[in-house]
Amino acid sequence: MKLKFTVSLLLIFTVLVYSGVKVEATEEYTVDTSEDLQQVFDKAEKNDVITVKPGIYEGNFTINTSVTVIGEDGAIIKGPNEGNVITVNADDVTIENFQIEGGGSQNAGIHLRSNRNIIKKNKLYNVFHGVTVRDGYGNIITENMITSFKESSIKGFAIYLVEAPNSRVTNNYSYDTNDGIYLSFSDFCEVSNNYIKKARYGVHTMDSKDGIIAENFVTHSRIGLMIMQSYNFHIKNNYLYSNTQVDGTGMFIFDTFDSRISTNVMKMNNKGMFLENAIDNMIEFNIIEGNEKGIQVGKDSFRNEINLNNFVSNNLQVISHEKSDNEFSWEGIGNFWDNQRTLNLSESKTNDYAFKSGDVFYNLTMHEPYLQIFTGSPAVWLWNTIEQFVPMVSKKFIVDEYPLAQPVPIDLNFLNVTANKSKETNSPNISWKALTVFSVFISVSLLIILIARREQHV
Repeated sequence: MKLKFTVSLLLIFTVLVYSGVKVEATEEYTVDTSEDLQQVFDKAEKNDVITVKPGIYEGNFTINTSVTVIGEDGAIIKGPNEGNVITVNADDVTIENFQIEGGGSQNAGIHLRSNRNIIKKNKLYNVFHGVTVRDGYGNIITENMITSFKESSIKGFAIYLVEAPNSRVTNNYSYDTNDGIYLSFSDFCEVSNNYIKKARYGVHTMDSKDGIIAENFVTHSRIGLMIMQSYNFHIKNNYLYSNTQVDGTGMFIFDTFDSRISTNVMKMNNKGMFLENAIDNMIEFNIIEGNEKGIQVGKDSFRNEINLNNFVSNNLQVISHEKSDNEFSWEGIGNFWDNQRTLNLSESKTNDYAFKSGDVFYNLTMHEPYLQIFTGSPAVWLWNTIEQFVPMVSKKFIVDEYPLAQPVPIDLNFLNVTANKSKETNSPNISWKALTVFSVFISVSLLIILIARREQHV
């Protein structure tokens, strides 16, 4: 009697668990140019897979159902000169391996207004914006190639995210756009392993927090990383090279707070790094090399810890606005300045004399620009050398009390990492709910067998 009751109870429990699982059929369609692609999208049901054969598919398309759309090589979606080429309103949509062209002068190749979509391995050519997201979370944009309108001087953004938290933007290549990647009001985002060339700003953040910007390569742009009105970002392992357009800067930190900036390389830019209204940031283990100005601290920048960086072969290592006050050494450890001419009689890790910035000459040029013709001259070199040893009192000085005698050893292995490292492997789609039910069913069966055996031996 007890066995029957136990079996009945467990069976009822199993049925109840199974009743919570919704089994959804998945259909697979193959579409060619003889069919209306929009009608296929409209008729598709949740989780269907649509494979698009090679050819040109013209029009503005809208996806309102959670589907996977995969283009075979040579599948081209071409929009008219207005509107977004593809608009996604449904959640959990995948768009992969298409060439996408056209669209309006303020529109996008792919526009997302939903959540958890995957935009992968597409080529977006001759569009205004490449991929835009508005009010959608958890979207993944990866391994796409994007460039803006070819024949226009007005360029859009390669990837444009507004109110798009928890987004991942990885392994994309963009060329000749306004901004490479733009984040606004988008928290907890990752921007990593992107290659950006010839942009206004490579990566541009505004009003965002708790994000990571890592292992991006930005070159031949105006500003490599433009970090604005942002909080608690981790900016690491980025290579910002030869950004010299207009007043080109490797990294511009503006209205940014409580962020960590580490292990970046800023090389051959007009300015390696520029700070303005930057407060309570930690700047460490960076290589700032071969720039016209290594680091420039603008006004209203306070309490930034700037130490354990290598300043190498910059025409002017560091300059600062007189109304900014920052710490260039911490717990007896400063930075390495390759142009410091001093003695290290104690043979310790730090030099015997503090490093001074030589800001007196720089501030003179701000008031008398014609003096800039003497920049780099022997007279200025002599002036800067004397400043290292003469106690000249001035709020315009940057002073590193504990400059390092040798360069900081910095791990640059990230420069050898290819985009393939971050590519996601193809893994099967697992229904964790169904797997849980199956596990419960097996457990119930084993328990019934165990109870039955016990009753047989009683």
